[in-house]
Amino acid sequence: MFPVFAEVPAYPLVFVVFWGAAAFFALAMARHLRIFAAVRATGPSPLSNIPARTLGLIRYAFVQTKMFKDPRAGLMHLGIFWGFVLLTIGTANMVTGGIIQTVLSIPFDGLIWAAISAMQNVVAVGVLGAIGWAFERRLISRPPRLTYNRDALLILGMIGGLVAAELFAQVFEFAAYGDKPGAFIASSLAAPLRGLDPGFLATVFGVLWWTHKGVVAAFLCYLPFSKHLHIATSFFNIYFRKLEPRGVLPKMDLEAEDATFGLRTLADLGWKDILDGFTCTECGRCQQACPAWNTGKPLNPKHFIMGIREMAVEAEHGLPLIPNSAIVRETYGLDDTVHADRLAKPIVDDAIPFDAVWDCVTCGACVEACPVLIEHVDKIVGLRRNLVLEDSRFPAELNGAFRNMEGVGNPWGQPPASRLDWTKGLPFDVPIVADVAAAGRLGELDVLYWVGCAAAFDERNRKVARAFATCLDAAGVSFAVLGQEESCTGDPARRMGNDYVYQMLASSNVETLNRYGMGEKTIVTACPHCFNSIGNEYGQLGGRYRVLHHSAFLRELLADGRLRIGDGDGVPKRTVTLHDSCYLARYNNVVAEPRAVLGAVPGLELVEMEKNSKDTFCCGAGGGRMWMEETRGTRINESRTDQALATGAGVVATECPFCMTMLRDGLEAADMNPGGEVRAIDIAELLAESLEPAQASGKQLPVLQ
Repeated sequence: MFPVFAEVPAYPLVFVVFWGAAAFFALAMARHLRIFAAVRATGPSPLSNIPARTLGLIRYAFVQTKMFKDPRAGLMHLGIFWGFVLLTIGTANMVTGGIIQTVLSIPFDGLIWAAISAMQNVVAVGVLGAIGWAFERRLISRPPRLTYNRDALLILGMIGGLVAAELFAQVFEFAAYGDKPGAFIASSLAAPLRGLDPGFLATVFGVLWWTHKGVVAAFLCYLPFSKHLHIATSFFNIYFRKLEPRGVLPKMDLEAEDATFGLRTLADLGWKDILDGFTCTECGRCQQACPAWNTGKPLNPKHFIMGIREMAVEAEHGLPLIPNSAIVRETYGLDDTVHADRLAKPIVDDAIPFDAVWDCVTCGACVEACPVLIEHVDKIVGLRRNLVLEDSRFPAELNGAFRNMEGVGNPWGQPPASRLDWTKGLPFDVPIVADVAAAGRLGELDVLYWVGCAAAFDERNRKVARAFATCLDAAGVSFAVLGQEESCTGDPARRMGNDYVYQMLASSNVETLNRYGMGEKTIVTACPHCFNSIGNEYGQLGGRYRVLHHSAFLRELLADGRLRIGDGDGVPKRTVTLHDSCYLARYNNVVAEPRAVLGAVPGLELVEMEKNSKDTFCCGAGGGRMWMEETRGTRINESRTDQALATGAGVVATECPFCMTMLRDGLEAADMNPGGEVRAIDIAELLAESLEPAQASGKQLPVLQ
């Protein structure tokens, strides 16, 4: 009846064994999906931006580019993954009565199936090698980022067992019944066995063949309850990944009648958030990248996502594998609904400690590191929103920042009238947009310089504003500032969970920018947080603008020849290391531009820190941490300062006012920097001091001398 498997004892039982296990797998997955349906069922549409989603699926799921940030682990994982996928061809043939082999043996006199058999032999050996390597990592070398438990060893054992059983079943089959085309490795291994008793060879073949099918069936039954479920869910998680810029937080409708403020319970999560939990591979890359965890804080992004999965699994308890129909429920009174109380358990203090929620610097290192594109930061900010807006449960020091932003439009608490104090002493005038508009000259403006609160009120960062304005004036750029009409973009408030204050500030800014027609202009800012908010998030409130970071604009001026650099004669050679801002490099992929600016400065030699570009290490100020004290573990800015000093560079170049503040403080406190010889200097300052004398004439500032 099944000639391809005529030698297999009791072959028809394979349909019961395998397809029964497949049915169990489907029912177990359907039970998981009942939790997905019971939570706040919002998430991306499968029909939105299909090309981008499909390309991402190829890049991250099939090619697995993010896995290769750790090349050794990436190669091992790729071997297991693709080996498992390719060997599935043989398994599928075995459980479908040999139809695949029969069809593919017709063309070219069986050449195609012979080639597939040869490929599977090679792949099987490769997978067994990769499995051995995986066991070595878990039992001998034991990287600290991995989660060590029986589950991983059992899954690896199952995969290795089923691959070995399949390969050696073929070996004994060939020894007992003769070779088959293509499977050259099995044929070679079978040669020494051909002198053994044929009955013995046939028995061993049957045992190994059914061992393979038994392990496959057991694997299917166990997988829904294992962390290795990511084998199935990662494809969906990657396909439904966040496509909008990473720096865009979910929009909140504060006026909706049924509005829920942030995330409190499992029921408040979207189905994609639950999918994140079931997709976590427990690889620990997020943990390894997290600056809070690396400096002794209780925040562990891996444990947080695993905690969400555990809460979802707990909510499933008591649900039957086969859902009851309405008739069964009515006749027998059997209830199989998801109990609301199991979805109402708070996430904070269960999946994540309260302190850990506030340790997050929203740097996105965890998201960047995750090979299956889990979103940690949006969930943590969602928890903060609920703690702030509903429970008023947040660190006490945030009260001052909230009050200042709501009262005077900046977290420093300075009066708006002092927003232009940074311009004092400049040898040129800094126009104000309102005055330019009153004179009917808005059309002459090239750019709006968005100064930002730090550059307006912090004395050290005022020097950066003066340096950047010097470059603009030297290049003949027609620019203006908003002055007192500018207020905080709301970024700190939003990252701290106070979306009410954020929307108040952001809406006011959008109204101001739109009133002056800035949607048709270019906005330039030296603050990555302002850059991210205005460029990526203001669109949620009706404000769409072209925003450039000052590094990108300075590079344009240099490329166009509008900024000319001195010849560098007599300029002493200096080494500089660049600290990449998380909100610039990681969130907005602005990496090359600051380096291009530094490359234009005579005498500078760039020495990269180990953690640079999109893998940068946070300064510790993001997520509102600028206004919170670090009372647990090592200060993040001190850790980053040590990394900078380890390069031996004499200058730490910055591109963000928050980073400037944190690194300046770190350098002043560092034992490795006696006398404060190594300083933090913004890229605009380094460029301004190297301007061609003809351009800099009369404009050299004290800070630049």
